[in-house]
Amino acid sequence: MAALTFAAIDVGSFEVEMGIYEISNRNKIRKLDQIRHVTALGKDTYNNGKISYEMVEELCDLLADFARIMKSYKVTEYRAYATSAMREARNNRIVLDQIRVRTGIQVRIISNSEQRFLGYKAIAVSDDEFDENIQQGTAIVDVGFGSMQISLFDKNLLVTTENLPLGVLRIRGTLQDVNTTVEQYRDLIGEMVDNELEIWRKDKPITAQPVLILI
Repeated sequence: MAALTFAAIDVGSFEVEMGIYEISNRNKIRKLDQIRHVTALGKDTYNNGKISYEMVEELCDLLADFARIMKSYKVTEYRAYATSAMREARNNRIVLDQIRVRTGIQVRIISNSEQRFLGYKAIAVSDDEFDENIQQGTAIVDVGFGSMQISLFDKNLLVTTENLPLGVLRIRGTLQDVNTTVEQYRDLIGEMVDNELEIWRKDKPITAQPVLILI
């Protein structure tokens, strides 16, 4: 079978990223290139509930560049996914239509459960001890820019999972107008996290010994 050149695009809360890979029976999967660009997409959504005109322009220009790079690598297949910042924006349909028309790239918004499932698969592939770890009560904590996901595994099964509004950008947006010292700011963040975790801990079957943290 001839090698397939594949591109994976992640439209995230803090950065837009594209990986280009060569997939073949001989070499399996080989990374050819990785491009990242920091954006303020999450800041728009978490603070204002929608994506600004300026951010739409930036996204379209960036993804148009990605389209040209894919063409130069002769990419034959691609997938483009958007997560919480796009998912929670009130005007996400308009934004996705603009991206499709102006760049030719079809971006799909995935649900939180789809996003976490893909994350678990990625951990399982990259961590040889993953199956062994989740045998005896393991908490996987995914700290993102929009939220924090806590998932409890036991006896190789997912026992419970919950999404908490404790993402880096979301916390920053909540506290952006608070005038405090660095130490007080740190204490406020600690109180916010402790409060959310205390609510989450109630009636949870927490028997976890090891904790895997995915950031």
